[in-house]
Amino acid sequence: MASGAIRVLLIEDQETDYLLTRRMLASCENQSFDLQWANSWQSGIEAIRRCVHDVCLLDYRIGGADGLELLKESCDIGCKAPVILLTGISDYRLDLEAMELGAADFLIKDKITPELLERSIRYAMAQSKAMLELRRQQEDLRASELRFRSVVQSAGDAIILADETGKIVFWNKGAETIFGYVEDEILGAQIETLLPETYRAQHRESFERFRLTGRSQIIGKTVELQGLRKDQSLFPLELSLASWTNGTGTMFTAIIRDITERRGTEELRWAKEAAEDDSHSKSACLVRMGHELRTPLHSIIGFTNLLIGNKSRNFSDQDVNLLRRILTNAKEQLKLVDAVLDFSKIEAKQMDVEVEPVSIDVIVRDVVEQFEAERRSTDIPIVLCLPPTVAPIHADAQKIKQVLMNIVDNALKFTKRGTVTVELILSPGNKQPIRIDVTDTGVGMPPERLNEIFQPFHQLESGPHHPKGTGLGLSICKSLCDLMGYQLQVHSEPGRGSTFSIVFEESSRLPLTA
Repeated sequence: MASGAIRVLLIEDQETDYLLTRRMLASCENQSFDLQWANSWQSGIEAIRRCVHDVCLLDYRIGGADGLELLKESCDIGCKAPVILLTGISDYRLDLEAMELGAADFLIKDKITPELLERSIRYAMAQSKAMLELRRQQEDLRASELRFRSVVQSAGDAIILADETGKIVFWNKGAETIFGYVEDEILGAQIETLLPETYRAQHRESFERFRLTGRSQIIGKTVELQGLRKDQSLFPLELSLASWTNGTGTMFTAIIRDITERRGTEELRWAKEAAEDDSHSKSACLVRMGHELRTPLHSIIGFTNLLIGNKSRNFSDQDVNLLRRILTNAKEQLKLVDAVLDFSKIEAKQMDVEVEPVSIDVIVRDVVEQFEAERRSTDIPIVLCLPPTVAPIHADAQKIKQVLMNIVDNALKFTKRGTVTVELILSPGNKQPIRIDVTDTGVGMPPERLNEIFQPFHQLESGPHHPKGTGLGLSICKSLCDLMGYQLQVHSEPGRGSTFSIVFEESSRLPLTA
């Protein structure tokens, strides 16, 4: 077989027709052919099944059988080679039927010339190649469309297509979820159905302007507006609109996202930022006011201490008692101002931690001795429990002392009889502090309300003689412990007292309600 020869299968039961066909193909100057002859219906089917030829020449009558049946059979077994039907008579009806069954050409034997046969074979092969390419492109297009539909249908956003009249022609699952319409309900409806009444006139004007001028203010952009669901509820949406042109005219693609949740998050963020700005302004104001109040209070405390000394003996005992009351009240007011300043610093995140090696037992002893020295009534003894040897730790001594002072002060206030015990607990291994417990025998608190005591400006009422305060002390103590990486815990029972613990090590933390 010559290189580049066209492989031709001839299904013909007459040897004379075979020889004639071979001579005509051999006489073609511009193309060589490799001719295979099948002289029966059965051998023809077997040759077709091998699918090794480029074109098939099929006699309409072969061995008394109908060539059209063989043509059908070749199509059914998937023969891709074009088939040219050969017949001895001219029959228009037969010609049409052959073409409908897939024949590439219909030739009358006594009119065939070498040129006609060569051209028919060439055209049939070109047509077959074009049809195969067309089918391949159609399959690729179908596959691409399936991929597109798969992606579009799985998208959470609404993807909607509308034609140049504004009618909806495509509707994905995301659109169904967002708007509530199923595809059968909405296809063919105007796109403005999805907009509240207030937007529709503007939408129609924009649509008409685009139709007349080709210009639009929103195509190619992302805008936010309101959408209308099937149940007539409104919601905020984000719209991205694009236009494109096909054979039927201009089409529009709308990608719509429900931004209800995002709007809510943004509103919360705006509210949080506004609240933080207000808080910073309030904290700055409190700091200024606190400093203005501290100066006269320090003066009152200083001068009152001088007068209480009564070196000139000008004051009676009653006068001295009144001065002591002034001094006590001034110190309470100073403590209140200090508490407000601390609370403002904590809220503004301006409180710093100064870490250094600290002997916790020295701090605990100093706090207890300070209370013993300053309080006038010793009806409630303070029991101090300190180990003989305590290893130092790195901590902020001033803040630990501030927290402990507040806890011991509260314990003394809420204990009418019994004792207040301050105990330092150490790790058995390295002798480092793991916890400071302050235990009183006071009124106690319900376990289910223990978390409330750490809220700013909040106090639990424990009876008609409940000590009054700002409700800031424990809140500040809790914030200072959090700042230092410690835990402030409480265990309490009504009528049996409370234990407040400053916990340095996580393994020693106690449950709030033991």
